[in-house]
Amino acid sequence: MNTKARLVQQSALYVLITVFVGLTLAPIVFTLISSFKNNAQILGGIWTLPVPAQIGNYAEAFAAIWRYTLNTVLYAAVGGTLVVALSAVAGYTFAKKEFLGKELLFMMMLAIMMIPGVMTLIPSYVLYANLGLVNTPWVIIISAAAGGQIFGTFLCRSFMAGISNELFDAAKIDGAGEFVVFTRMVLPLSVPVLMTLMIMQSVGIYNDYIWPLLTIKSNSIQMIGVGLTQFTNQFGISNMGVEFAAYIISAIPLVLLFSFGMKYYIQGVTQGALKI
Repeated sequence: MNTKARLVQQSALYVLITVFVGLTLAPIVFTLISSFKNNAQILGGIWTLPVPAQIGNYAEAFAAIWRYTLNTVLYAAVGGTLVVALSAVAGYTFAKKEFLGKELLFMMMLAIMMIPGVMTLIPSYVLYANLGLVNTPWVIIISAAAGGQIFGTFLCRSFMAGISNELFDAAKIDGAGEFVVFTRMVLPLSVPVLMTLMIMQSVGIYNDYIWPLLTIKSNSIQMIGVGLTQFTNQFGISNMGVEFAAYIISAIPLVLLFSFGMKYYIQGVTQGALKI
């Protein structure tokens, strides 16, 4: 291929990538611009600049959703931590230990992943209602830990199976016990996959809508996904500018999570964390 043809091909590729990036960023830019407008400005022109800018939208939105956001961050942090802890132990057990029925049990766990969550929605609600956990924070945290560790175990097993057994044998020869091997060797070597799992589970909990809508009735412990649907006044009219500002504010925790954890997330993916 000559230089001119290669230049045309690369230019076409750059244009295509630019179009896709523009389509991806367009909703974000629209939300950001609209968050500084009132209803009349939004309806008057969705892409026009906000003149004058409604800075007060953010104060009003923060006052309305700070409790929901704080609740959701706490649920995501606790639920994600439980998933990581349980998955790390289970993944290490399936990867490095031998016991009767190990492969059959692991395949049964994988089979559970094939069941759509909506099919277990009502049975799960009945179970948690009988346990007295409905309308409490534990209905979110325990359900996240119970459901997330299935995929987490698969993820950790796939990653930890690639760690050399010679490292563990050498440590045991030096007198290291199982707890020391796990905490001093397995966990530090598995930081990329554990951070990958933490990010994935935290985002899943943070974005959940159906389960908290079904199981939590009290606004004081409600999650952000449901809280964002409540921007209506006494006349049933939504203040769209404040609602868009709330979307921006609610996205900040996830942006921060990805900003601090992206390095480990990429390492977890590139080092085979998502291999089957």
